[in-house]
Amino acid sequence: MNKPTFSTYMELVIATSIVGSSVVVGKLVVMRLPVFLSQSASLAVALLFLVPIVFIKKYSLRISKRDALILFIQALIGMFLFRVLMLYGLAYASASESGILTSLTPAIVALLSYILLREKITLRPGLGIACSLLGVLALQVPHISALWFNAPNATSFIGMLLVLSAVFGEAALTVLRKMLSSDVSSLLGTMYITLFSFLMFLGCSFGEAQQFNFNHVGAGDIGLVLYYGIFVTALAYVLWFRGVSRVSASTAAVYTGCIPVSTLLLSYIILRESFSLAHLAGAGFVFLGIILISRGERR
Repeated sequence: MNKPTFSTYMELVIATSIVGSSVVVGKLVVMRLPVFLSQSASLAVALLFLVPIVFIKKYSLRISKRDALILFIQALIGMFLFRVLMLYGLAYASASESGILTSLTPAIVALLSYILLREKITLRPGLGIACSLLGVLALQVPHISALWFNAPNATSFIGMLLVLSAVFGEAALTVLRKMLSSDVSSLLGTMYITLFSFLMFLGCSFGEAQQFNFNHVGAGDIGLVLYYGIFVTALAYVLWFRGVSRVSASTAAVYTGCIPVSTLLLSYIILRESFSLAHLAGAGFVFLGIILISRGERR
């Protein structure tokens, strides 16, 4: 594993920030577009960017059967099921409820890395993960207290279960990346995962296409699809896979704490949701965890 640099950490921050934005954008998507159809379109857009770049850089498309299987599992769990579960979950659960559950990502990544990779968590990564978890907990204090006094109904509870399942898929995507051979570049891996996921979504989108009125599609809807394809899929996955290949899974776990921070900020800016001192404290703890673990790995 190459020694991480400052650019490596910036790639992880940018990638997780984009992933956090997908929660806000996803809420808008499920309100306006069919899930399978919109994701097929966004993945097609991503492939229009990724495939030409792979050929321009003259990457060999040959990969081992083991790597192909891991990439297929990543596509199934980390992209296809993650998006289906997250988007359908957002249709039933509120953004605040979903934010609470996505905050569990650092802990789930650390747990899966211990189970699947046998990666021990030493003192500094452990402190970094603890700070990240304290941060995401603080971020959700207002929402948790609101849920405490206003118990979610059955429909909302189903939505939260779907979102929680999606979080496990996102965490598995990170850990499985560590199991790929070094022959698979971040760009090539992203292209294959996107291609596999596109084929999965495509088979389910024909029925939605027959029932959907395309005359209702506006510029905003097209913008959502383009954002999902170019940024959430192509850019975020390439940056994340590049960064994860150079750091430990426990380090990657800390950086996933940026996901709820990004979701919170964009919810405040775009959806005009409230902002509190608890949110500021939470973001501070998350970034403290990032500083702790980043300094440790660069020594």
